[in-house]
Amino acid sequence: MGPSEKTIKRLFALSGNLCAFPGCSLPIVESVGTITGEICHIRAQNDRGPRFDKAQTDEERHGFGNLVLLCRRHHKMVDAEPEVYSVEALEDIKRIREEEMGRPEQATDSFFAKILLGDLRRIEVNNNSGNVVIDSPGAILAETVNVKTTRKTVKIQPAAGTIGADQEASRYIQHLINRYNEFAGADKDRASKFSYGAISKNIEANFKAPWKMLAMKDFEAVCAYLQQRISRTRVAKSNQAKGIRSFSGFEEYSQTSRR
Repeated sequence: MGPSEKTIKRLFALSGNLCAFPGCSLPIVESVGTITGEICHIRAQNDRGPRFDKAQTDEERHGFGNLVLLCRRHHKMVDAEPEVYSVEALEDIKRIREEEMGRPEQATDSFFAKILLGDLRRIEVNNNSGNVVIDSPGAILAETVNVKTTRKTVKIQPAAGTIGADQEASRYIQHLINRYNEFAGADKDRASKFSYGAISKNIEANFKAPWKMLAMKDFEAVCAYLQQRISRTRVAKSNQAKGIRSFSGFEEYSQTSRR
């Protein structure tokens, strides 16, 4: 169990997209979609964490009242010194930030909530001599998975329930990636040489995993991210001025691809 998208959407809106720590002006998510903040549990989500309260239920532990958004620096700082940054202190700085910067929820908040939740998923595979299935029904779920292997390379197959395991979703994501590369690569005024592989690396940096390994619940957020990147290219802006669409939606693309 973890925080719900609805909870994080509300948290993000009331934070004003700013770290709650007093005097900090760092955004939680940059305008380009880069995550610079984190979801912080005021009372830790496990018994090894700071300020853990065993009397809390799982619902309370991952509920709105126990969560605050902080930049990565201040998140590490408050967790490293729980005696200084007590439950009461964190609840106070959260309340002050919400009173100061809180605003009504916006349509785009769903996108930011999804990528913040994606940032909570931290899985590390060092080596493997067999098959490892992560975040799939019946599989072992863990924050960190360490595996050793004698093989020089490890082939990772998308697990059931991931974008990569869904052919329609995979084709559409690849379509958007190709469209972005087509448009961005056509810009002759770029200051540096265009890299066609950069967009996939950007997705991985933002969502903390290669896009094929992300759960299907992240599909809409990945699509929104790519569509946003396409829309900011010069070709797309020129198309918009002419009334020409630069990409089709998922349903439309799927119907067309089946013909």
